[in-house]
Amino acid sequence: MDTRKGKKKHPLLTWLKICPLICITGLLALEAGATTAQATNVSIKAGESCSTSECHKSMGKDKFVHGPVASGDCSFCHKQDKKDKHIFQPIKSVESLCYECHDKLNNGSVVHKPVKEGKCTGCHDPHQSANKFQLKGAGPALCFRCHDKKISGGKFVHGPVAADGCSVCHSPHSSDSPKLLMAKGNDVCYSCHSDKEEEFAGKEFVHGPVSDGCIKCHSPHSSNFKFNLPAESTQALCFTCHTDKKNEIAKVTVKHGGLTTDRGCLACHNPHVSKFPQQLDMAPMDLCLTCHNKEYKHADGSLVSNMKLLLEKNKNHHGPIIDKDCSACHNTHGSQNVRILRGNFLQKFYAPYNPDNFQLCFTCHNDTLVKDAKTTTLTGFRNGDQNLHFLHVNKSPKGRTCKACHDVHATKNPKHVTDTVPFGAYQMPVGFVKDKNGGSCLPGCHQQFKYDRDKKVKNR
Repeated sequence: MDTRKGKKKHPLLTWLKICPLICITGLLALEAGATTAQATNVSIKAGESCSTSECHKSMGKDKFVHGPVASGDCSFCHKQDKKDKHIFQPIKSVESLCYECHDKLNNGSVVHKPVKEGKCTGCHDPHQSANKFQLKGAGPALCFRCHDKKISGGKFVHGPVAADGCSVCHSPHSSDSPKLLMAKGNDVCYSCHSDKEEEFAGKEFVHGPVSDGCIKCHSPHSSNFKFNLPAESTQALCFTCHTDKKNEIAKVTVKHGGLTTDRGCLACHNPHVSKFPQQLDMAPMDLCLTCHNKEYKHADGSLVSNMKLLLEKNKNHHGPIIDKDCSACHNTHGSQNVRILRGNFLQKFYAPYNPDNFQLCFTCHNDTLVKDAKTTTLTGFRNGDQNLHFLHVNKSPKGRTCKACHDVHATKNPKHVTDTVPFGAYQMPVGFVKDKNGGSCLPGCHQQFKYDRDKKVKNR
């Protein structure tokens, strides 16, 4: 056929040129049909293709990845319900699925709510997380999704809470202790505060709250006060239980100095345990002398002696001192009387007789000692049968008080007779001498007076 310009092409040649195009188009159509059929009728296998495909390409990239995800074995937990849909469901309930690999953690008597409800994924991401154990939040941030964050909002925060460690004290799954605690009672506290456990061991006197639980006085999370106490002062805290002492102290006019310090009750009491009753820091009298080992001015301006030195220098001690019982005469918290005395005790030298003036002394001594003018049994301080106590006290207006002749703590003389008596601004020596049947005194510039119990002495 002539193929020169202007001449027609042969029809067969045209057919041969387009035939391959028709074949290729047909093959492409067949292939497209086959692909559509495959997508419709063949299931998608869960596996590495899930995390490497465009659908789940971020899966397995976090710091902590669940084992099946890390191994690319999605089918360990998931299955395709319908072959024509790209939807994969857990092969069984979440709780049952987790326990296929993990030990059951709900066997304690107290079970955390998400565990009880089988909601492991309430706290754990089943695939991956930036947090250890694939937790959905770091430390307390996770716990505070359910629990009130206010518990950590105090000025002083308990160490585990401050260190993002709720699980230091609480089991996240289950426990045999209340509040999901890791141990019962104080044992959870002792896991860190072992020094306190050692301190408490073998002590006879234990503060009630220590036996009941540390959290009776200390907040386990946070507080606005030191030592995680729930009150601004130790005294305020103590008064929440010791209401009798609160009422007693509220009524007194003279408070014990220790109560006015920032230590309050802790000036004398150990808040936890002690070898001594009332959880005193040491034996009662030794405790008193830790403060009363120096002179100082009392609130009324009078001088309080260095009691420790006084007792060391003077070996004739008053009965309560011998018994090492300061509280026999002093109320250790407060009183309506000077020097926190348990009863009225005149500080003056002279006073007319009134039983109320001898209130403190009469708690131990018989009041007939100053009421009976004659006696042979009531007292050794008599001249024959003349009661010299009666003679000294029953004068008006210059009756002598107990303080006129006796030091209530200690002296060098027997019967704790004082060494001196006041005379204006001076202290005059008493000059007391004791003998077998009586004795004598030579107070100040007066003449000597003698007495004898068997044979009455006639003084001028």
